[in-house]
Amino acid sequence: MITPENCRRKRCIFFVLNLLFLLTVCIVESVTGKEFSIVTDTTGRYTVQVNGKAWLNSGPTFFRANSRVYSTSDESLKLVSSTASIHGVDIFGPWSGSTFNYSADGGHVETSIRVYETISAAVFTQVFVSGLGQTSAGDAYKVVSGFPSIRVGNGSAALGYLAFNGLFTGWYYMETGRLDRVSKRLHDGLDSGPLVVFDQDGRTLVMSPFDRFMAASYWHNTVDQTVNWGIMGRVGSIPQDYTYSTVIFYESRGINKAVEGWGELLRLKYNRKSSSRDLDPSVNYIGYYTDNGAYYYQVPEVGKNFEDTLLGVYNYSSKNHIPYRYLQYDDWFYPTAGPTSYGATVVWDAKPSVFPHGLRFLYNATKLPVVAHNRFWSDKTPYARQNGGLYNFVFDGHGTALPDDQSFWDYLFATAKSWGLVTYEQDWLDYQIEDFTPAQDDLELGTRWLRQMGEAAERTGLFLQYCMALPRHILASLEIPSVSQARASIDYMLSPEQYKIGISSLFAHALGIAPFKDNFWSKGEQPGNRYHKKELNPRLQAIISLLSTGPVGVSDRIGYSDFDLIMRLTTDDGLLLKPSRPATAIDSQIIQGAFRGNIGPKGEVWTTFSDISGFTFGVVLAMRLSQPYTLKFEEGNWGSKLKPSVIYSSDYFMPSARGPAYFNPDSPLPLNNCSNYTDLCFYYASPILRIGKMNLYIRGEMAKALPVSPKRIRSIGVSDVDLSVELSGTPGERVDFEICQLRDNSASKCTVYACVISHVGKARLSLLRGPNECR
Repeated sequence: MITPENCRRKRCIFFVLNLLFLLTVCIVESVTGKEFSIVTDTTGRYTVQVNGKAWLNSGPTFFRANSRVYSTSDESLKLVSSTASIHGVDIFGPWSGSTFNYSADGGHVETSIRVYETISAAVFTQVFVSGLGQTSAGDAYKVVSGFPSIRVGNGSAALGYLAFNGLFTGWYYMETGRLDRVSKRLHDGLDSGPLVVFDQDGRTLVMSPFDRFMAASYWHNTVDQTVNWGIMGRVGSIPQDYTYSTVIFYESRGINKAVEGWGELLRLKYNRKSSSRDLDPSVNYIGYYTDNGAYYYQVPEVGKNFEDTLLGVYNYSSKNHIPYRYLQYDDWFYPTAGPTSYGATVVWDAKPSVFPHGLRFLYNATKLPVVAHNRFWSDKTPYARQNGGLYNFVFDGHGTALPDDQSFWDYLFATAKSWGLVTYEQDWLDYQIEDFTPAQDDLELGTRWLRQMGEAAERTGLFLQYCMALPRHILASLEIPSVSQARASIDYMLSPEQYKIGISSLFAHALGIAPFKDNFWSKGEQPGNRYHKKELNPRLQAIISLLSTGPVGVSDRIGYSDFDLIMRLTTDDGLLLKPSRPATAIDSQIIQGAFRGNIGPKGEVWTTFSDISGFTFGVVLAMRLSQPYTLKFEEGNWGSKLKPSVIYSSDYFMPSARGPAYFNPDSPLPLNNCSNYTDLCFYYASPILRIGKMNLYIRGEMAKALPVSPKRIRSIGVSDVDLSVELSGTPGERVDFEICQLRDNSASKCTVYACVISHVGKARLSLLRGPNECR
């Protein structure tokens, strides 16, 4: 019997030519309520449907070979056979689907669609059965193959879209708009990332590569208005039996849920855990930064070198009890040489003028671990065999190089461990594919480079930060568990929009990576700074950094730190008091961005939560609203977890805020006076707890930016007669913790429990024991 599998094994060019095509339409549907389905026919066309309505219609399938395009649009790509109603089971459960076999002037390619029965997802796969040669389109921003292909612009469904495109985790070229009104070319090709498609009710599809992340792109063909997924456009040949897949994931409960669900699917496929994110000290503790936007970026204290400057930072922070737990060294510490004005790394070691006594000296003097920056490599590096070194590098002929040698990374990281490296920051990731043509021409070079780096990090117990990462790098991190964090926006001080990470954070978080806003100044005035600027709202910068769940990096001048603000973010020993997930933009903000009108807030409204012992505590942050907005209870990114609550705020962050109020499906939250960068709305939601005849809520540690954090509260116990809370922290640390009793009209009486953390790092309070017995 001839099947696609044994045909592929025998390298058949195509199936029996007189095979009768099925004349009936093959409909494949998921069994989860049948909201999501894909309709295919025997000509190879397909339609993605939601609730029986067409959302995405197929464009032509095409492949490049022999220096030309073979496409179903002009029948130069010939459909030889199709197979309907194939079935199987894999790690995602049972699936049904169809295959289509094509001939491209003697070359055999196969496409398939499989739709899962227990999850709302479909996988589109290209198989280069015979391999193809002379495939290059001559343009890295095009693709050499197109399947799936979807139609956009006039005639497509009235849907919104969100495109994660460009560097900084898709932040730089992020786009929202109407899919049926796309006129300009999307930022596609090497910049392309996940494409999110949704209606005004929040029903959402997420489309992205499912594998081959460094080699895969989508291309927006503005001639026939199609978006096409395939292999990046400069690849010159595709080997025999090479496969590439695209996934479509559907979720009816909103955009945030859809992106998170899509991420869970990918993490399951690649067994990607978030353990590196949970273990990386630079994600979990506060640190001191010197990168772009920092006071000391490339410029030490007057009359001093960087060694003396950082010793000064250490001495100042120690004297003033600022608990920095690591130092970050940026691009100023190692020698560089052309080809660009920024220079490329020659040797990844300290310049004598920067650290006269070497890197180990500073580490031994401070005992602080190091986060260290690196960029792209110079072809003058003595590490390269071409220059007499020991390691394989690929040169591009224009002054830059890329290591292609596992032993190089093993050597580099083992050496760096001796001077305190804990997290390696690989910056300029975009440059190392967009401006490095060997990585565009080679299907595997980019993947091999990242994997070698990641494997060395795992072996040496280091963590990786991706900076200036394109979406493909973020996707590739699924196979590189040592990646713990990624920058989610441009450098601090370079853009007034730099703090807006409420959407890019969702992408990073979905794949198990902590998003990083970049450094900030804790005081607005930093005299003598090289940018000739001031920070207008350090409190907002601090809040966003904390709520990102990523690194929090202060970058003040010595003597110009706001101790009170910094300590609102951490325990006494520098542990960040973060929520359970990053704060992300609510769905209606994204929908408003796509459809306009009055669907959602005209500005930024982000939410997050802390989950502790099955209780959920909400957080709302709003800013830059051009008009007031009323936040409905169900709009928060806490789903059904948050129960009817009391909403309240901190006088420190919102001096003019109103008192506590009910927050539930019948009592929304008015967001007023959040109209510009210096005004913000920052609220906490605490569920109402019934203890005997009392209605209580936990107000928490009001001396902190996040009063209720799972990093502070180990557990909460509720019974008919008692409420108990177990705290953690630094031995000897004082924690003033509030529990409030509700009275009429949401007024409340609050009791402060004065707790001191014990020598084992714990304290426990309880209603029955009273406010003076917290131990």
